[in-house]
Order: sequence, then structure tokens, then C-alpha cells
Amino acid sequence: MGFDTIHEALKFVEQLAAGTDALESNNIGQQLRDLDVYLQQTLKPKGRNEEARKQIEAGRVTIEGQTETLSQADKHQTLLLSSTFQLDELKCVRLLMRAGQQRGIASAAAAAALYFEERRSQVLCLWYLLQSQVLPEGVLEEDAQADWDDVQVQVNQYTKALLHEQQDGRRKLLHHLLHLIEVQQADPSQLPTIFDEQGTPVALSLCMAAERTSICQCLVYACHVEPDILEPGVAALVKLLQNMARDFHDLSNQAVPEDKQAQFRHTYTVLIAFLTVILPPVITQSVNDVPSTAQETALGKLAHSAELKRLLEDEPEVPSGFHAVLKLAWGVMLKITGDNDQQTQGRAQQCMHAACEHGVLHFLHTTLLDSHCFRDEQPEQQQLYASVLHRLLIQFLNAARSHEVPALLARCREVDIRSVQSQQRSDSLSSLLHCLATCYRLHPDLWLNDDIKPDIVVPFMNYLADEGTVLESSSLLVAWLDLLTGMASGPKGASTVFGSLSMDSSGKAGPVSWMRMLLIMREYCNLYSQQPDQEQEQPQQARQDCLIPPEDVAGLSAFLRLFSQVFRDCDASQVEGWLTTLEDQSQIRPLWEVFFQLMCHPVPQALKAACDEAIAVLVSRTGQASAIWERLLAAVVVAPSMSDDPSTGRYDVSYQLAEIESRAEDYSETLALVRLLNALWKASGPSIYDGGRGYAHFSVFVLESVLAPIGRRQYKSQTQKWHLFAACLQHLQLVIAALQPGMVPPSQANGQSAPPPGLSVMLDLLREGPALRAVMQLVDEGMEHALEERSKPWGAAREGALLAALRVLVTALHTDTWLLQELRQYPKSGQYTETLDAVLKHDSRRISKLISCLGYTHSSAVQVEAIRLTQFLAARQPTLADILVQQRPNTGTHDRTGIPLSATWPRLRFAFADCLQRALTHLGSETLDKEDPQTPPQAEPGSALPMDTRAVLMFELLLAALSGPAPTLTHLLMGFEVTQGPDGVCGSSLDPHDFSCLGVVLNMALTPTQPHEQPMLYEQCLQLLYSLSEHLQTRGPMLTLLRQPPYSMLTPQIRSVLQSDEPGNAEESLQTRVARLHQRACLVRLAALGLHCADLAVQSDDASCKHLLHAFFLPFDTESDTDEMSGDSNRYILYSLQLLATSMVQQPEYVNELSSSYRQSLRDMGVDAVLQSSLPVERGGVLTRTRRGQLCYDMSALTREMKSRYMQTSADHLRYSSEGAEGSDELREACRQGLRFAQKYNAWLEEAAALQALVQAWQQLVAVAITKRFGILQEVAAGSDGAGPDSALQLVHQLLSETLYVLHGLLLRGHPSLVLPLAQVVEACMARLQEQALTTEMDPSSNFYFSIPSGQVPAATVDLFVRLLEALDRGQSEDALRPHLYAALLSFMQYSQGRRPAQASPQIFAALLKSGNSNGSSDQLVAGMDQQNRVVEQGIAASLMQQLPLLTTVVRDAAAQTSKPALKAQALTLLASWVVADPSLAVANQLHQQDLPNRILEDLVNRAHQFLPGPHAGMAVQVIEAQLTLLLRLSSARRSSSAEVTDELQLIGKLIHCKAIDLEPEEPVLRTDHKHDRRRHISRVLLLVLQVVNSEVATKQQRPHTMSQAVAFVAQHSKMMHRVLREAAVGNLNGWEPGEREAELATLVLSLVTRLSFGQLSQQPGAPADALRDGAHRLLGPFSCPSEDSNSPLLRAPQPMDDADDSDLPSTSYTLPLKVARLRCALARYLMWEVNASKDFRYQIRPSSSMVHQPCLQQLAVMLKQAGLDHIATTDDRAALLDAIANYSRTSGRQPLSLQVFGVNSKKPRTLSSLMTAAAQVERQLQQACLLAELLLAVLLLHFAETNGDPAALSRLGDNRAFATLQRWVGPTLDYFDMQRTSSKSAGSEAVGQMARELKGYIARAIHA
Repeated sequence: MGFDTIHEALKFVEQLAAGTDALESNNIGQQLRDLDVYLQQTLKPKGRNEEARKQIEAGRVTIEGQTETLSQADKHQTLLLSSTFQLDELKCVRLLMRAGQQRGIASAAAAAALYFEERRSQVLCLWYLLQSQVLPEGVLEEDAQADWDDVQVQVNQYTKALLHEQQDGRRKLLHHLLHLIEVQQADPSQLPTIFDEQGTPVALSLCMAAERTSICQCLVYACHVEPDILEPGVAALVKLLQNMARDFHDLSNQAVPEDKQAQFRHTYTVLIAFLTVILPPVITQSVNDVPSTAQETALGKLAHSAELKRLLEDEPEVPSGFHAVLKLAWGVMLKITGDNDQQTQGRAQQCMHAACEHGVLHFLHTTLLDSHCFRDEQPEQQQLYASVLHRLLIQFLNAARSHEVPALLARCREVDIRSVQSQQRSDSLSSLLHCLATCYRLHPDLWLNDDIKPDIVVPFMNYLADEGTVLESSSLLVAWLDLLTGMASGPKGASTVFGSLSMDSSGKAGPVSWMRMLLIMREYCNLYSQQPDQEQEQPQQARQDCLIPPEDVAGLSAFLRLFSQVFRDCDASQVEGWLTTLEDQSQIRPLWEVFFQLMCHPVPQALKAACDEAIAVLVSRTGQASAIWERLLAAVVVAPSMSDDPSTGRYDVSYQLAEIESRAEDYSETLALVRLLNALWKASGPSIYDGGRGYAHFSVFVLESVLAPIGRRQYKSQTQKWHLFAACLQHLQLVIAALQPGMVPPSQANGQSAPPPGLSVMLDLLREGPALRAVMQLVDEGMEHALEERSKPWGAAREGALLAALRVLVTALHTDTWLLQELRQYPKSGQYTETLDAVLKHDSRRISKLISCLGYTHSSAVQVEAIRLTQFLAARQPTLADILVQQRPNTGTHDRTGIPLSATWPRLRFAFADCLQRALTHLGSETLDKEDPQTPPQAEPGSALPMDTRAVLMFELLLAALSGPAPTLTHLLMGFEVTQGPDGVCGSSLDPHDFSCLGVVLNMALTPTQPHEQPMLYEQCLQLLYSLSEHLQTRGPMLTLLRQPPYSMLTPQIRSVLQSDEPGNAEESLQTRVARLHQRACLVRLAALGLHCADLAVQSDDASCKHLLHAFFLPFDTESDTDEMSGDSNRYILYSLQLLATSMVQQPEYVNELSSSYRQSLRDMGVDAVLQSSLPVERGGVLTRTRRGQLCYDMSALTREMKSRYMQTSADHLRYSSEGAEGSDELREACRQGLRFAQKYNAWLEEAAALQALVQAWQQLVAVAITKRFGILQEVAAGSDGAGPDSALQLVHQLLSETLYVLHGLLLRGHPSLVLPLAQVVEACMARLQEQALTTEMDPSSNFYFSIPSGQVPAATVDLFVRLLEALDRGQSEDALRPHLYAALLSFMQYSQGRRPAQASPQIFAALLKSGNSNGSSDQLVAGMDQQNRVVEQGIAASLMQQLPLLTTVVRDAAAQTSKPALKAQALTLLASWVVADPSLAVANQLHQQDLPNRILEDLVNRAHQFLPGPHAGMAVQVIEAQLTLLLRLSSARRSSSAEVTDELQLIGKLIHCKAIDLEPEEPVLRTDHKHDRRRHISRVLLLVLQVVNSEVATKQQRPHTMSQAVAFVAQHSKMMHRVLREAAVGNLNGWEPGEREAELATLVLSLVTRLSFGQLSQQPGAPADALRDGAHRLLGPFSCPSEDSNSPLLRAPQPMDDADDSDLPSTSYTLPLKVARLRCALARYLMWEVNASKDFRYQIRPSSSMVHQPCLQQLAVMLKQAGLDHIATTDDRAALLDAIANYSRTSGRQPLSLQVFGVNSKKPRTLSSLMTAAAQVERQLQQACLLAELLLAVLLLHFAETNGDPAALSRLGDNRAFATLQRWVGPTLDYFDMQRTSSKSAGSEAVGQMARELKGYIARAIHA
């Protein structure tokens, strides 16, 4: 499989170069072969085609089978592009079309940019491949070295084969590279500019130059990998180089012109390639690395080549320095390879002499090595080139080593001695030394590393030093010192050089030594000091000339540079010792005094600058800043502004600056002084005395005398100007950083009125003074100008100034907020009210220009500061995005590039994305400034790659900015469609192909190696994606994008993230472990969010949910995973849980970590109070916030506090205690132990927070998967290989078991922060099992407990209950934990009852057996189920007996007034379920022993009514319901002991006084807000109260006391009961209608009344019997007519259901018929009760006109008719349902039914569970219909039976017409029930049929009578 595009090939090569482990060695070979087609065709486009040109001119072209019509403009642009690049015209058309699609403009300039992108990718493929072979160091991971070796071997073989491929006797690839360098690839005159990705115009010549540079570098790499020593290749290389060098024949003593810099770089790069080929290896000290036989033979052949001899030995027509280098290299090669050939030796000698005559060494030193473009090369390139040039120089020395006094060196030495002007071009020995110095400075290992150090270096150095040669001329001395300076790089080099210039053990030193130079400096100081006073009147320049010779100035300056280099790079531990040695030997104390004195004398400016630099180095490496400050004040280096001393002006630097340096246009002294001041401020820091007020005039000088007029002065060197600019800005930044709270206002102590320097600078910035103007001067010209300037000789210096400017603003933004707060306390400072960001906003262009500094790609340090600046602006300016987006017509509509201002933010978006991409790929990270005042570059601990500060800050910026009001800067940078206003990101659609931060972040998120290579950055990456997905305004487009391939909600990264090294790995650092835990948390949380927010109606969302659930919850391939993830944890969701069980470490305790003696010592110092304080650092404490928000110890602040207290206490010990030093030692050790404790605590806190984040994310994923998305999980699990229908349920059961196991462990180990999410998972899992026990489809022949084999059902179920109880036992002290465990136990009590088939009626169960094709009988299966349930019930009861002590905790939650209502309701409900589950009544007895029932009754009687009208009535009702339910369960107990106990409670007697019962609801009105519906709340309470009273009366009817209490209850609350009956009878009242609850209440009232004695009720005061009779008779009206004719809403025909409803179960709105049937039965029973109570209650057939609500037999007949109709309908429904259940398995599992129980016209296919539920409901309705018919027939029969056929008695019932009407009403119904008597097997049906037969007879006889 090949690469589809060049970009894919480039990505593969980049991975090869980076050494990433994402590549597999077994695929590398094929991928390299696929790469071959791109490498062989590098920059070989198809040329112009005449046929294609004709098509273009005709205006119709065929592209990929489609004919396109070209406009005249298109034709012009196509031909322009073709002629510019000599391209095929059809390819040009394709490029134009792509430009129109991607860039929005189909122009030749935009298409050319796309073409250059393709070319650049092709060149980079080759560049990366070759560079990985030349520069392998630091590329490969050490840990992966063994795995990478095989890959590297294959790449090496492929690369060499690629380079060896020949064509026409030449190396094919090398010849092609030479051709590309030689031939111009485009004609810039036709198309001068093109547009880059940002739409910015770029000169075509610059693009071509950059491409040519890369090609030249490829040539160098290729020559390194496999040098072409054959004659054709070398000759072609020489010819190319000679042609390129023609333009540089006149550069002997001048710099390369600016317009030829690029060409000069190409030329010397080709020269490096030639030297690589022609020079033999150097003989080193460790190994004699002589040329191989083949190489020696090939070089020998070259030596005899006539063509090369002509090219290299003949004088060129136009000589240049490059020709001299060619000649020198050729002579060196001839000299070394032709030892036995005198002629060859002669030729070699001539070539080397000729090269030296032409000044080859001078050219290398001044023109090449000192050129701007060479200095601007990347460090690795510089080292490579320096190593090649060093080989040339060493071989030059080797070529003459056989001579005792090398003639060439002697000649060079003579040139140095004579210093004749006419000989300047000839080489000198100093030039050689300068060249070596530059090589060693660029590549210190060339002489520090013994493995590559040439063996001639030491003899050559000894020759120069021992013979005193270096003292023969000043130029030699300077060159020698320069060489030593170059060698003094790094601690090893500095130590070596220092030793070489020191005196030996005998007190002798070489001709050049520290002692000699220091003494010379002291002599000059003495000489200046001895000058008579009158000479001081001479001009200063004259004194300089007469006292110190220029050659000594150069020598002393070079010495001081060497001194500075040695002490700058040496090890810190050596500084004090070396200084002491030098001071002792020279008798100069302090050593810097001689430098200071010389600087104060009127010596030349260069020497002054060198002295200042040396002092600055000593300041930075020693603690002598205070002494040098005082010395500066005493010497009046800068005169105070108020000084009256007229003599101070002579030596004041202001005088030097104005009179000497300005005229000379050389400001070296001022620059060095400012740098010295900067070093002093760095060393002093915030602890500087009195805030630096005494040194304020120095800062005033820098700001007003140097920085303010810096742009108005003239400079010889622009580089010096920008260095001075940078130094001044750095000074401002340092003084601001030293400003601390409390330094305002200016101190009046000591008579000083000057403010601290930092305050003066801050005020200058806030009033937009010179400081801010200087900063903005660097930014105003734009980044395009800055990038152009970077290519100039002063570009690097200007870059430093830009960096310093940004740091000034960043430091000021750190300071301005608290500074203004302090300034507001003083009236005189009222003018300063705005922070710096507000000041910058005065001109909003400033903000965009400052932020645009991020586009300065040459320096990552500049980008770091630009990001920091943007962080401040984004945090303080909520409308920053609007500022960047808005159009500003009042300032012009276009910027300097001609692009509209509205297009500024796309450039910023590109700049931020480019910066982030560079940071993640570590491009430019080597330029990070080591003196970063904020956060120096750091390597990410435990990672394979260094962590780039830019990436860290970018992620922090994007995350922090997202929290502001939309649109935010994050929205802008991440590619959202941003407009002004709060709705600025609505309707965004994201395109990951647009170059923005989003695309970069997504690419990082999908890179498999990133979680391991950069764990902390990858954590931030995932956090950003999650935050965008969670953010309300970006959630839609983000999730839509992430669900698409290849992102797939980042599921491809599950293995990389979740299977990384376990957090307990000791080899990982703490930060890496924590980062990887947070990675897991973010990834899991993102998956949970994707599941939760998915719209399953959208196909992509549904597919994404399935993919996510499959990835996390289904087993993975264990063969390719670690051993730890095999077995039971072969699912990522279980593996993550297992990590939690093994990762948590114990919290360090202060008492346990420190011994008592150490604690006492810390207590004596007061440190223990500091450690236990909760104050942050800002308030004087030692606590701070981590990056993730945890409050931890600030180790710096704690260390400072401990050190301060230790010093004070130690001093007291020494003064007053007899322990002395021993006591101080103990205090010191106690402090160390305290710091170790703080470190341990911080580490534990970080890891605990990470684990907590992971467990919370895990809980979210599990919760949403097993609740909201469980249906999809079932579908996914059932579709996996080898899965059964209950696979999802088995997973839930496994999750529950594993979670309980982990929960137990965490509770035992004491980790309360982690147990709450696990308890929530336990609750969710148990709720899912409970729900599935009620609804899931099940074969009745199988077991009824999920995932448990039949034989293990009881044991597994009981074990689950025991583990839940154990978890409650261990976590009973955790208040937040108990509610979730209570809920889980409640769900278990329901789950433990088994599945519903076991509770179904015989008919339903028989139908279910037919559906499952079971072979067993229903009786056997039912018996088996009953046996399992009995064993489970016994096990639960036994477990409760063992855990009875737990009841104390549950009772406390149930009864305590302080318990939360939800917890109280849960506890009460749980107790009620345990009462039912305990047949031994042990639980009930325990509750009575703890007096819980009485406490509940007291609560109900005295407090329940207080909460119902309140705002928390809903929660109060839940508690009351739970209380009444528990009382009901206690009352319903069947044992006599329980009955006695509840009788003692006087339950009904106490409920009589419950005030909540008589609460009046508001007037009936239609309400939609049930949360605050008082009527609804009261009804819920009444329902339970009436159930409790009914239960008491039903179980204790034989107890007179109970019955009398019940009568009293009815009498006391008859008004409430009458209201209940009346409201159930009404129709529509003010929009309100009675519902199910009103029907139930009325049923309960009637049931209670009919259980009481009519006589006792009639005797109660207030006539409650009459009120209840009136209510019952009112209720008879709407229920005694046919249902379709009734005005009662309870009997109204149900409305059609929406077939789109997803529910399979019967709707709750269709449980109403059953409740209405029960109400009718209760009403009929009441009529029976009324009729039986007294003979006075007899009804006529027809209603009486005199009695409004008097019942009549006609109403009863209608009710009887309706009962018959209901019986017929429910019988038919039951038959249909039973048939559907029986045939369920034969109808493919789904069957549509249109039944009333499902809703009218609802024809959805139904599941087996819904069919069984509906069948059970229909059976209950059928039973109620039979009961109603029986009760009504009984009432009717009673009336007819009492007449005994007596006509007179019958006449009281009605006349013949009435009897005939009655017969007509009930006749068909009686016939139907009579038929049911014989056809139905039900006992109830037979009784009803017999009564129907009797009634028919009575009616017939009455008619005949």
C-alpha cells in the first residue's frame, strides 16, 4: 500500500527522523519502497506541453474525465503560471482549481504557493531522511533503542542504496541535486510575489532561495552519508562551486552584501559538501582513524585526474576566497595521500602556498565564519559545518607536521609580526587561530571529546605557548586569547583553560597567564592614578592616547573576554576557589577592583566595555552585588540628578555618552554599563536594599538618557543599536520585577524622596511615556517587517530587543494590579486608575500587533512571551475576540500589506496554530532563552521528548480563555465561525482541514506515541477537547466533528492512553504518573459526554454510541495486550477500575511521618503551626494552588519560612541554651523532615486528585452507559462474538461485583474522596438490575437472575446482599456515601424478588411456556422458582440477622430531625423493605426497641403539617410517605406478636390528631407545575394515611378498641372524606379534572367506611354518616351511567397515543380503567353496606324526583350492564394478549397489537415484557368486573328477595313498566353472565352466573305479578 499524497509520505519520513515507536519494523521495508517514487522524482515536474497549451488557448480542458471551460482570466493565469515554472499547462489548471477551493482565489500567485508547498514537501522528504543518518544523536529514544535498531538498519540500507544508484556513470541522486542547485527553477520576473497560507504576499525569490538552501543541505547530508569520490561527481561539484563563487571575487575585506546573503549561503554550503568528499578523516588521539583502502584508492585516483588538476590547480579567471579554499583542500588531500610521490608533494605544497597567498584563512575567518548567514544557521548545522572546516584546518596542520618549523606557519607568523598593510590579504597565524576559535566555540566537543580530538591539537598549542610565539605581535596575542575563549565552553573547557593559564606548583606560569594580565592591568591603573592634576584638564581622548597603546587595549580586551567566558561557564563550586587563588597570587582584593578602577579611568571605550562585562560576570557568579553597588555610587559613575558637585560630570557616563560615544557613533561603554546594571539587579532581586531607591538615578539614566533618544542617534553598527535597545528594555523589566508590595509610596526615611526604580518605570508605562513608546516602536512595524529584518546582519540583535520588549510588558502585567490597589490609597496618585491592559486598549491596534508577535517564527522565546502576554489580555479583556475580529474603518480599511484589517484575525489564527504545531514538533525549541524570567525551558519528566514551554502555555491559554463569555479567544483560534456579540459562535461548522489550533490539537490527539512521549501536554490536549465538547455553545459542532472518522471520539487512542504504564510504576516521575491518570480521566469523560449528548435519530450519533460502547465495554484482543489486562479485566472499563484498586497511596499524616522529637523541635520554632495553617502565600501563609487547582504547600515559601525560623531559633539556642551546636543540628534535621513531609503531602495530593478525576470520569461513563444508553449496550453486546442475549446484564453484574470489591478496599484503606463515585456506580448498577428484573425478556425455562448459573442463583444473590451490607457497615460514617448505598439496597430488595414470570397467573405463565418451547410443566417450573425464591429470602433474612447493628445507623438517619429529607426517606423505605423481608420479625422488634414507630407518629402528628405548605413540600411528602409506608409494613405483619406491638402503638388513635390530614388544598385549578402543587402533596399524604388506617382496620376487625378508634378517625376527618368523595364525582372545574389519585382516595374512603359499624358511625357527633352518604350518593351519579355517556373525566375515552413513543410498556394513563373499576366496586360495596345496615335504605327502580342524589335500581342496572361490557372487552383483550405471548418466539420477537391498554390506534410492535405486563393488568380488570357484577347483583337480589313476590312490596319498587325497563337494561347482561357460569372455569364466574339466573327469575315474576 503506497502513499496517497506527498504529505503522507512526508509524515512517514518525519516519524522516521523522530525515531517514534509508532512505526513497526516489519512494515518499514515496504513503506520505504513506496517512498521511492517520491524521492526519485524530487522536483522533476512534467514540463510544458504544446498539446495542452492549445487546449488552454481554446478555453476547454479535460481534467480527470470532466471538461472545464476557462475564462479569459483563467487562461491568462494558467499560462503565466506555466511560463514562470515551466510546468505542464494541465497541472497548472489543477493548481488553479485547488487554489480556488482552498484559498478562495484562483490566481497564479495563490496556485504558485500550493505548488511550492508540494515542492517543499518533496524536498523535506529527502532532507529528513538524509539528516536522520547524519545527525542521529538526540533523535532516538534511549528506552526504545533496542526496538529501533532493526528499523534503523533498514533505513541505512535503503539510504545507501538510494545514493549508490547510478546513471551514465554518475550517482543519480547527487547529480540531480547538483542540477537543481545550478539551474534556476523559476522566473521571478514574471511572477514576483505569491501568497502564503495566511494570504500574505511573499517574494518568489525568497521561496526559491529557501528551497535551494534545503537542497544544498541535502547535498551536504548525502556527501556525509555516502561521499562520491569518483571523478565525474567531484568534477561536477567543483564546476558548480566555481560557477557559484564568481560573484564573490571581491569580498576579501568586506562583508557579504545583503542582496547576496542567500547566494553566499548556498555557495559555502556546497563548499562544505566538497570538503566532506575531498578531505580524508582526521587522526585522533584515541583511534588512528586512517582512510579505508577503498577511500584511499579513490582519493589517489583523484590526485592523478587531469580534469581536477586543471580545475583546481590552474589559476581561475576570477579568483575568490572560495577558490582559495578549494585549492587549500586539494593541496591538503594531495599532501596526505601522496606521501611517496615527490611530484604530488610538490603540487600539494604549491596549492597550499597559493591558497595562503590568496588569504584563505583570512577568508574563512572574516568572510565565512564571521558572516551573518553562517551565524544564523541552526545550531546543529553550525556544528556540522564547523566540524568539516575544523577537519580542513587540522589536515592543513597535519600536512606540514613533518617539518621541524613548518614553512607555512612561519610565513603566517611573519605576516603577524610585520603587519604590513600591503600584506593584509596574505594569511597570518592569527587568522588560523581565529578560525579554530570559532570552530571550538560552535562545536566544543571537537577538542573536549577525546574520541574525536585530533592528536595534533596539543602539540600545536604547546608550540604556540612554549615558544612565546603569541607574544611576538598583538594580533597573535589577541588571536591566542580568542582561541582560549572559544575553548572555554562549558565547565570542562573552562576548567581546562583556567588551569592552562594558572601557575604551576613551582609558582611558574607561561608567557600568557592570569597573573601577568592582572598585573598589567594594575600597572595601568597605577599609571593613571599618578597623573598630575593639571593633566586632568587635557582632553580625555589625549589622555587615552598617551597612556595606553592600542595593541595593549586589544590584548587586555581579549583577556577580559577570556576571563568572562571562563567564569561564566565554569562550575559554580569552582568560582570562589578560583577567585581566592587569583587574589592571593596577585594581591588584588577584591579581584574586580582592578577591573573597576580601569573602567573608571579614561581608557578607550572598548576596554571600558570589557571591564564592565567582566564585573557583570563576577556579579552573576558571586554574592558581591551590594559591594559593587556601593562602589558604583562612590565612583559617581552616573551622577545623581540633584548632585551639586561640579567635578562629577567629568567621569559621569552621561558625559561619555553625549560627548564621546555619540560623536564616534560607538556606544560600547554605555552598552556594557547597562548590562552591568542588569547583572546587579538580577543578583539583588526583590531583596535589594530599600527597594533600590538609592540606585534610582541609574535607572533614570537608562530610561531617559539611553532608551528615550535611542531612535534619534546615529550608529556605526545597527547590531550595537539593537543590543543597546535590548539591554535597556531588560533593565526596565528587571527593576519592575524587583518592585514588591509595600514599597509604595516613596519612603521618606533617611531623607530620601525618590521612588523605587520599578515604580517610576511602571508609572511611565501607565502614562504612555517613553518606556511604552519604546516597546511599541519594536512592534508597530509588524511581524512581516520583523521577519524581513531577521535575515539582515543585525536581525538577531533586533530579535533580542523584541524579546526584551515583550518581557517588559509581561512583567508589568504581573505588577500593575496590586500596584494600582496600593496607589489608590494615596490621593496624589489618583491619575493612575487603569491597568496596563486598559492603557493598551486606548489604541486597540496595539493589542493585535502585540499578539501578532506570536507569528515571529525565528524565535520560540519571543513566541513564549507573546503567549504570556495574550494570556493576560484574554483574562482581563473579555471582549478580546471582538477586538480582534472587528473592522475599524476610521483607521483605514487596509494594513501595510494591502490586506483588509478584517483579515487580521485569520492571520492570528494561523500564527497560533503554526506556533502550537512547531512547539509540539519541537521546531525552534532550541532557541528558547535560558534567562527566561518566568519559566525556563524544561524537559517533561519521564517523557521521551522535551516539553516545549510554548505548547504548555498555549494549552493553558486556550483552556483559560474558554471560561469567558462567548465569543472567546479560544473560539477564534480553534476555527469556529466567530462574529461579534454573545452569540458569536452559534451555528459554527468545523473543518479540521482548515489550518487552526483545532487541527493541530486533533492531530496530536490521534498520534499514538503522544501519551507516552509528552504525557503532560497530551493531558492538556485532551482536556481542551473535552472542554470544547462540554461548552454549551461549542458542544454541537465539536461532538459532530469528533464523531466523524478518523477521530471516532478518540477511541483509536484508548489502548495508548489506558494501557500506558501503570501509575504505580516506580520508574515514572510523579508528574508523569499524574498526567497519565488525567489523560485517562479526560478520555473517559469525553466518551461519557459523547454518549450522553448523542441524538440517536441521527445515524452518525447512533453509530458513534455503538462504537464507544464497543470500545470501552466489550472484550478486547488480549493476545496483543499486556498480561495485566487479560482474564477478568479484558474490558477497558474493568481495567480502569482495576487501576484504581492498585494505584492509591496512603495519605501522609503529620503525626506518623515525623517523630515526636522532631515535632517538638518544629513546635518550638513555630513551624508546626505553619504546616497546619490554611493561609495562602498571598496572605502570609505557605499554601498555593497547583496547575490543576489543588491547595498544596508552596515549597519555596515554606523553605524560606523554615529557614527564617531556624536562623532565629538557632541563634537563641547558641545564646541561651547549653546544647549549643547540637541543638542547632537537631533543628536543622527537623526542618529537613518537615520539608520531606510537605513534599510527600504534595505528591499524595496530586496523585489523589488525579485518581479522583479518573474515578469520577469512570462513574460518568458507567452511569450513562447502563442507564441512558443501556439499550444500545444490549444491542452491541448481543452482536459481539460468542455473546448471549444477556451479555449486557452479565457485564452490569460483573461491574457491580468488581466495584463493590474496590469499594471495600478503599473504605478499609481510608480513601473517602474516591468512594462516592463508586457508590454511585453501585447504585446505578443495582437500579439497572432491578429494572431489568421487571422488564427484560426472559425464557421461563432459564434462571431469573442475570449472569448467574441456575444452581448458583441463591448463593450469588445472597452474596451480593452481604457485600452491600458490608459496604454500608464500613461506610456508615461517610454521610455522602450512605444515600447511594441505601438506594442500592432498595433496588436489591426489589431485584431479589425474582423476575415477574414467577409471579404471573397460571394462564399467562402457560402462554409464556408455549413461547419458550419449554419441555417442563408449569407446575414444575413454578415450584423451582418458588424454591429459589425461598432460599434467597432465607439467606436475606439470615444476613439481616447478622447485621442487626446496622439498624442503629439506618434508624438514626430515619428519625433524626437533622437528616436531609432525601436521606430520611431512603432510610425509612429501606427499613420498610427489611421488615417485609424478615419473617422472624427481628427487624421489626429491633425498630420497636429503638422506639422508631412512636417517634415517627410523633413526627407525623406534630410536625408534618408544618412542611406541606412550604417551599420544600415535595421532599416533606416523600418523607411522610416513607414514614407511613413503614408504619403500614409494621401494621401488616402477620405474626401475633407484631400485631400486639402495633396495637400498643395506638396507630389509628394517634393519627386522629394528625393535623396534616385536615389541611385544605387550594381551589381546584389546572396546574402544570406539580413541584409546588399543594393539592397534589396533600393527596399523596392522605393516600398513605388511608391505606394505613384501612390496613389496621382490616387486620384487627375483631378488636373493639381498634374499631372504635377507626370510627373516631372517620368522625374526626369526615369533612376531608366528604371532600374526597365530592371531588371524585365532579367533572371539569376551572380547568381541573379528577384523576387517578382522586379515584384511589375515594376508593379508600369508601372501603374504610364499609368496614365500620353503621350504628357506631351514626352515633358520632356531627353526623359523619350523613355527610359520607351524601358524598357516596353524589359519586353514584357519574358512575351509574354508561361510560360513554358519563361526564366524569375518569370515564372519558382515552385519547390516541403517539406511535413515535419509544416506550414498550403500557402507559400510566391506561391504568385508570383498573382504578375506576376498583372505585365502582367500592361504591357497590358501600351500597351493599348501606342496604344491609337498615331496612330504611331501600331503592326504587326509577329515581325519585324529590330526592336529588337518592340511588335507584335503574342506576345499579346500568352499572351492571357496564360491568358486563367491561367483562366482554377484557376477556377478548386477555385472549389476544395470551395468544401474542404464546406465539412471541414465532413472530421474530416483535408483534404489533392495537389494544386499549397500549393506547388507541397504537400499533407499535411490543416486547414480551410489555405483553406480560398488559396481560396481568387485563386480568386484574377482569377480576374487578366480576366482583362489581357480583356486588351489584347482590344488592338487586336483596331488594327482590325481600318482596317474596308480594305485589304490594313489589309496587314499592316500581310498576310493571319500570320492571320491563329494568329487564330491558339488564336482560342481555344477565344472559351473558348466565352463559359464563357454564363456559368459564372461574369460581367467581359461576357464582355471578347463578346470581344472574336468580335475578332474571325475580324480574320475570315481578313483571307477571
